[in-house]
Amino acid sequence: MTRCSYCQFMYDEWYGDTRNGIPAGTPLEDLAGTLCSRCGMEGNRHEWEPSPKYAGQEAEYYDQFAGKAGIAFYRQWLEQTAEPASVLELGVGTGRLAVELAGRAARYCGVDWSPLMLKAADTKRKRIFKEEAEQRLQLVEADVLTFQAPADYTHVLCPYGFLQHFTRMEEHIALLRNIHRWLQAGGSIAVDLILPPGGAAWQTMERKRVQPHKHVRRQIDGSTSLSRQIFHCAIAYETYIDGAMESRYLVEREYALMTPKEAVLLLAAEGFEVTRMIHNYGLSTPWRTVLPPGVNDRGSGADASETIEEAIASGKSVQPYRENAWLDGGYPLRGALPAVSPDASATMTLIARKK
Repeated sequence: MTRCSYCQFMYDEWYGDTRNGIPAGTPLEDLAGTLCSRCGMEGNRHEWEPSPKYAGQEAEYYDQFAGKAGIAFYRQWLEQTAEPASVLELGVGTGRLAVELAGRAARYCGVDWSPLMLKAADTKRKRIFKEEAEQRLQLVEADVLTFQAPADYTHVLCPYGFLQHFTRMEEHIALLRNIHRWLQAGGSIAVDLILPPGGAAWQTMERKRVQPHKHVRRQIDGSTSLSRQIFHCAIAYETYIDGAMESRYLVEREYALMTPKEAVLLLAAEGFEVTRMIHNYGLSTPWRTVLPPGVNDRGSGADASETIEEAIASGKSVQPYRENAWLDGGYPLRGALPAVSPDASATMTLIARKK
C-alpha cells in the first residue's frame, strides 16, 4: 500500500481500486496521470506504507500459535560455539526465543518495533531472570533498518520469516548490509524462510485452548503471487467463550516470496557464505533440489564395490543399515500414513557465516 506525501491519497496494489474501476494487481506505475487530479499518482510522491505492527489479539496470542518451534534448534546452534556467544535477535517479538537462549549467551539483545510484543518480552525476562533481567536480556524498540548496534556480535538471528516482512529488494539489501556491519569477522547469521503452501490460493486453520472455557481459532486465507514475489495473508483471530464467539480480530499482511536458492544468492552477494540449510528445524530433510553445491555435504559415501561395514570402517559418512526402520503399510492399508507433501508449508533455516 502507498500513501501520497502531497495529498494523502492511498492506493493498494493488491486490491486495486473498485470505485475507480482499477482491477486488482495493477501496479502504481500504470496509474500515472489518473485517479487523482492533485498528485497525478506519480510514483515519486507515493511512499510505501510499512506493515502493521503486531498489536491486539495478534500480539496477545502470538505465543499460542508459534509454540516452541525452533527453540531446541537455536539452543544447540549457540552451544556449538567455543566461546560464549553475543547474540542480536531481530524481530524479537514476545521474547519467545530470547528468554530461552539469553541464559546461554554472554550478551543478548533483542530488537523489535512493536510496543505490545516488547511488553510481553519484558514480563518474561523479569519472571525468568529477576534482578538480572536487563543485564541478561536487553530489549530495544526500534526499526531495524535504522537501528544502530552498539557492539559487534558473534550471532545474528532473523527468525520466523523476519526478512520476508520486508517486501522490496532494496530493503533486503539494506538489512543484510546492516547485519554484515554488526557481525564480527567469521560471525554467523541464521535466517528463517517461511514457504507458504503450494497453489495460488490456500487456507490454514488452527485452534488453541487458552483457558478451560476459552479457546482461540486462527484462520489464514492466503494468496500467492509468483509475478509479484509476494504472498498475502488475511489472518483472523476468533475468541470463543463456552463455545460462543466473543470477538474477532482481523489483520492483513504481505510477505516476500523467497525461495532458499534466492536467499543463498542474496546472502552471497552481501558477503555471507551459506554453510547449512535446515528443513522445519531438523524435523525433516531438505529436498536435494533445494541445496546449493557444498551445503549439507556429508562427505564421501560408500563406493559401488564396498559394503556398508567396509565404508564405515574406513571412516566414510555412511548410515548403518537399520532393520525394520519403515513399518508403514500392510494389507489392507494397515497403519498407512499420508505421504510427505511437497506442497505443504515449511520453514527453511539458512545458516551462513560472514566472509
